[in-house]
Order: sequence, then structure tokens, then C-alpha cells
Amino acid sequence: MTQQPYIVKRDPASEWGELIVPLEKRERRGGLRVVLLGSTNAGKLVLDTLLRFAGNHPGKIDVIAMATDNIRDPLARIGMKKRIWKHYTKEERENLMEMMIQGALTAGIPCYTGAVKNDYFRGLLREWDPEMIIMCCFGQKADRFIYAYPRYGMYNFHPSDLASNIGAGAKPFESTIINGRSTSHMILHQVTEIIDGGPIIGISPRINITLAEGGYPDNFLVLQEKIPSICGWMTYGLLLAILGRKEKGMNGPIGKIDYEVLIPEGITEMLMEPVKNDPALIKRLPYPEGYQPRD
Repeated sequence: MTQQPYIVKRDPASEWGELIVPLEKRERRGGLRVVLLGSTNAGKLVLDTLLRFAGNHPGKIDVIAMATDNIRDPLARIGMKKRIWKHYTKEERENLMEMMIQGALTAGIPCYTGAVKNDYFRGLLREWDPEMIIMCCFGQKADRFIYAYPRYGMYNFHPSDLASNIGAGAKPFESTIINGRSTSHMILHQVTEIIDGGPIIGISPRINITLAEGGYPDNFLVLQEKIPSICGWMTYGLLLAILGRKEKGMNGPIGKIDYEVLIPEGITEMLMEPVKNDPALIKRLPYPEGYQPRD
């Protein structure tokens, strides 16, 4: 019988889920230690960006571990009936979870699928010792121990215009449409005790969320794919900003990132293209490696 290239650790103290650890221990690469809490294609895009950045810039960042939503365990409290998960089929949810797990394991990093507000996860966090945490489409609220742990802060991506008080919480797309907006933004904000209420770090360029013939798509998953499509570029900009602080010997979270300057016109034009009713038709933006900020 072929041995699996990973081990699964289950502990009642995790409340649900498990810790999945690659058998082949990956050497620490040095640089900024990053942990990701994420799920769906949005979280996978952030993971892919982090891993590619680490590969292209040896010694700059080290992706230590990842946690993802557990859609299999009935005990999991991840807002299944309130959040975007309700718009996916059971098979789609299974595939998205497996995609995140395999993405982590292939990169040689552990993946955790249990509760995060308990002593078990706090122990993992101390072991991982991240200097920055990124959250993207993650179904659990981070407590103070988590968001206050990393020396350079914890940041969350949220797919609505929080700067205009639109869409905080579990229904960002519904709120955006109720407010009659034809465009939206991806917001990067610092995580605090207030859900989606931390200081705003960066705002994406405008993102068109309407059909060419007018009106909104029938399927919220179109917006779930379109708005977070910019997360790779925003993650790249976040890494550059944090590494700038680290190289200067500075601690603490960053203040602001001007994505209107950082993201080139070609990308902003793609973001303003009309959407179609099929989420599979949303364009994947090119990877931002080597881009230069506009004057």
C-alpha cells in the first residue's frame, strides 16, 4: 500500500478538523514569515502569489503555514449558511477545500482545518511564529491573540467598498447591489476585534460588476470571482510594503498602500470590463512580477 506523503493529526482540543502535515519537512527559507488563513479561489490566488514571490525572491519571504475553511466537518463554525459557501454545490465546496489543502501540501507547508480561537491553535501559531498574517475569504473571526501576534500586523481582504460603509460582514455582494453600485472595490484592511472594521490599508481600483447589457449577473459567484481577481496584485503590493519596513528595521503594521499608483493601467482596464453570467469566464489577471509603479 502506497504511503500518503503527509500525516493527519487529529486532536479534540482543535474542536473540529485536523492538522495535515507533509512528511517531507521543508527547510525554512528565511525572510518574512507569513501565515495565510484563506479559502475558495480567492484564497488560492493569495497562496499562489505568496509562493511565487517566495520562489522568485529567495530569502525575502517564507510561507510557513495555512489554515482553511472546513466544509466537511458538521461541527465547523464557518458561517456556511451565511457566507459565499451557500452559493456553491456540495461538490464545488469539496473541490475548493481540497484545492487549498493540496496547494499547501505541494508547497511543503502544513494546512490546518480546525478552530482558531482555542489553545490548540495558539500553540500552532507560537510554533509557526509568523511576522505577518493574511486573511482572505476565511470563515472564522480572529481573536486578539491572533491579530496581535505578528509584529507586522494581520490583514484581511474584503470584497466590498468598506470605505463607503458598504458590505461589512457576510453579505458584501448583496449589500453592494442593494446600494445600486455598478462598481466595487477589494479592500485590504488591518484585522481588529471589529469584523471588517479595522483601519483600511489599501483600496483597489474600481471593479465593474455589471453585465454589458446592464444589470447584475444572476449568480453571486461571478462577483466572488471578479472582485477578488485583483488579490494577487494587492498581495504583491502588501509584501513590498512590509518588506520595506522590515529592511529598515521598523516594526508594526503599515499605514497606507496607494494601489491606484501601484497597479498599472492595463490591469485597471481589465477590471472595468463588463462581467458575464458565468463565473468560469472571469479573466485571471497576469502575475504582477516585475511591474513598475506609475509616476
